[in-house]
Amino acid sequence: MKEKGFSLIEVIIVLAIIAVSVSLVTPSLSRLSKTMELKGAAKRVSGILRYCRSEAIQRGQDYQIVFNPESREITARRIEANANEAVQRVFSLPKAIDLKEIEAGSPQHPSDLPAIEFYPNGGSNGGRIVLESGDRKGYGIKVHFLTGIVTIESI
Repeated sequence: MKEKGFSLIEVIIVLAIIAVSVSLVTPSLSRLSKTMELKGAAKRVSGILRYCRSEAIQRGQDYQIVFNPESREITARRIEANANEAVQRVFSLPKAIDLKEIEAGSPQHPSDLPAIEFYPNGGSNGGRIVLESGDRKGYGIKVHFLTGIVTIESI
């Protein structure tokens, strides 16, 4: 007589295989999550830069993006033509993400921290920002000085 169903040994073996599979996949998911966070931060920074370039062209005003590597903050400012004040918005990077390298050309509006500016003609003072997270590969964000075009590259 044939019995239908599974024996206790078969169930234990299947559960053991599942447990081993899960223990092997979990670290990979953790690494993937951190890599995706880094890539997302690079896309966010490039989005801020592209938005400021677009606004500079549309509004006919200078925009300045200031990078503070210590606090991991990015401040986007619209420089008002008739006043010393600037309309600004501050963005924070996740704690695991570092601003490693910040290179920027000479800005027209002085700043104590590295700054990239966009002008009404679409141009920029140019620059490059590198984002890293621990031992993960980083992302470089380039701003072309003449055209103001923003690109992301994997490092």
